[in-house]
Amino acid sequence: MEILNTLNFTFIFLSLIFCKLIIENYLIYRNILFIKKNRKVVPKKFSNIITNDEYIHTNNYNISKLKFQFISSISSLIFILLLTFGGVINFLTKSVINITDINSLGAVLLGIAFIIISEIIDIPFAIYSTFKIEAKYGFNNTTKKTFILDFFKSLVLSIILISIIFSLIVIIVENFSSYWWLYSFISILIFQIILFFLYPTLIAPLFNKFKPLTDEKFKKPIEKLLKKVEFESKGLMVMNASLRSTHGNAFFTGFGKNKRIVFFDTLLDTITPNEMEAILAHELGHAKLGHIKKGLLVTTILSFFSFYILGLTYNSNSFFLGHGLNELTIYSKIFLFYVVSSYYIFFMRPIFSYTSRKREFEADDFSIKHTNGKYMISGLIKLAKDNSSNLTPDPLYSKYYYSHPPISERLDSLEFKLGSKKS
Repeated sequence: MEILNTLNFTFIFLSLIFCKLIIENYLIYRNILFIKKNRKVVPKKFSNIITNDEYIHTNNYNISKLKFQFISSISSLIFILLLTFGGVINFLTKSVINITDINSLGAVLLGIAFIIISEIIDIPFAIYSTFKIEAKYGFNNTTKKTFILDFFKSLVLSIILISIIFSLIVIIVENFSSYWWLYSFISILIFQIILFFLYPTLIAPLFNKFKPLTDEKFKKPIEKLLKKVEFESKGLMVMNASLRSTHGNAFFTGFGKNKRIVFFDTLLDTITPNEMEAILAHELGHAKLGHIKKGLLVTTILSFFSFYILGLTYNSNSFFLGHGLNELTIYSKIFLFYVVSSYYIFFMRPIFSYTSRKREFEADDFSIKHTNGKYMISGLIKLAKDNSSNLTPDPLYSKYYYSHPPISERLDSLEFKLGSKKS
């Protein structure tokens, strides 16, 4: 497209990354102020279960995380500027060119170099988050050995995945002069589907141990619920989440008939069987209401447009030069597009957050339709307490960032609907 050659991509890109920085850090600042404004008195809904000391602890924890989020955002800005206009991608590409003239191998080497650099830069932040913030507020169970093993497992896994993805795209570009972006999209989509099937049995066990849920007081009501809502699952599993943290959660993993329901062992220690049934009904609601399929569909559509735009920009050297890339190879151009693309769509985050929050309310409705709603309420309150969730988030911050509605909004919605059912 000729229009691409007329655009000042340097100005556009710099404007976007600084706009993102200003907006997101302004929201962080607002959220900190909002927590401090409401920190004196425990919100009425939680006054019977959360003490003043626990509330102070929760607020301090959330403020610490927000300050860390601010530092991380500054670090991300510096890193992206170094990669692009700082010449890091150019340097890495030159180094790869000196090693090989095979583009697919070049893609692998560039990807490996990027992953290693990214992981090394992330180490101090991960250490601070895990052993300073999480440990200070009583959530960390991660030992140094586990942390190191996690680092190397993640590093190897990331290297394997990025090597497969980038080399596959490069091979397709080399062999198809037109519509290569479409064939790339289809190939990566197939690869992602394979990963969905492999994740529960091959990838997840690399980091955690999974065992069947055997506790009958939890197992019986769950199996009864699964039968009631006609949900097929390949297994009820318990994950040793306590290896790393005291936070509790539950989730689905797998795809199609390969779905598994996984509970954190920490969750089973804090909630009752009735509360577990209500929380699981919420998760089942996502599946039965088509939220998972809709989410996958949206992701697929976005991926399609991402590859389509890559196809448009690929032959426009001004796009890549405008982002500081002077060493123009097949793999360096694809890599740079991958690195900068998220900054062009960051403003869509509130839309995705809104859609996600809407689905959470719908899943809550599904839960109170099939279980006793009072247990959903008590379960959510316990989860909020045990995870030190922010009980008073700034409205603008939550609208931008939160994939789940603030806990107070969920409780208000549940109480209103349960009251309507009684009347």
